[in-house]
Amino acid sequence: MTKRIIAILIASAVALASAAGLRAQNVAPADIHLPNQEEVNQQIFDKVYSAVKADADRPMPELVVKIARQFLGTQYIWASLETEPEQLQVYLDKTDCILFVELSTCFALTVKGYEIVQAGDGQNFCLRSEPSVRKAEPTYQTLCNNIRNMRYRLGVVDDYTSRIHYTSEWILQNQTNGIVEEFSKEIGEQFDQPFFYMSTHTDTYVQLKNNPDRQARIKSMEEHIAAQTPFFYVSQANLRKPEVISQIHSGDIIAFISPRDGLDLAHVAIACADEKGEMHFIHASYGKKKVVFEAESLADYATNGIRVCRYNPAL
Repeated sequence: MTKRIIAILIASAVALASAAGLRAQNVAPADIHLPNQEEVNQQIFDKVYSAVKADADRPMPELVVKIARQFLGTQYIWASLETEPEQLQVYLDKTDCILFVELSTCFALTVKGYEIVQAGDGQNFCLRSEPSVRKAEPTYQTLCNNIRNMRYRLGVVDDYTSRIHYTSEWILQNQTNGIVEEFSKEIGEQFDQPFFYMSTHTDTYVQLKNNPDRQARIKSMEEHIAAQTPFFYVSQANLRKPEVISQIHSGDIIAFISPRDGLDLAHVAIACADEKGEMHFIHASYGKKKVVFEAESLADYATNGIRVCRYNPAL
């Protein structure tokens, strides 16, 4: 064997060993393509869309539940949106509770061929009987546009304060756009809901700490939401009453009241009855670190009570 052949064999062995070492360290050689987030999202979008597109004409609650089930097992991740500068972040392979409900809702709108059109001015909230949407191709880009219009005030991505942080404002903007209607008043009771947690805990938010201008905007936003009284909720005791729990339907959005002073809602889920008709829910579970069909009933889980939203039947 010539020296040249020996050298080639040695070089090949070193290259193979190096590649194996990189794989062991989760580092890819330059010629190995790893999909970026957009590619991962597109693959998941295509898969889920293929599974549900035949149901595009089904009522919105049914379609939302079917889509939510497609994401069972999806990894739970906390604070995935906290980037600086602020930008639209879309993940279909990981989620938290509000992002899961937002994704399921926006995916259903996309499958139906709808794109949200902002109907409000960010200051005057109202209840619209007709959804503010336009026809659009059911594509991944339409999904992203719907998420932006649902996640950001008036759909405008500016800085951290342009993102909707209190779920109450998320509900109000979606009511103004005719996507949902809050159903809490019909089956619940009025309660006092203050909003001050973020403005009094600014050191716990990287984007607010040492930033007086943003702190002032958050404070103003809290005051504006608080002025949208009255607020209503359904207590756990009332959820145990058959005449109350029977009025919550699969596909309703369930928002769990927070035990923290100044914070409105601590968790969000999609109502879903089990095979016996008992009301449970699908959610991104912090404890289980993934999207699950919750084994505990809604009435047992809702220690502090809930607020309920229902999709506009015109969708």
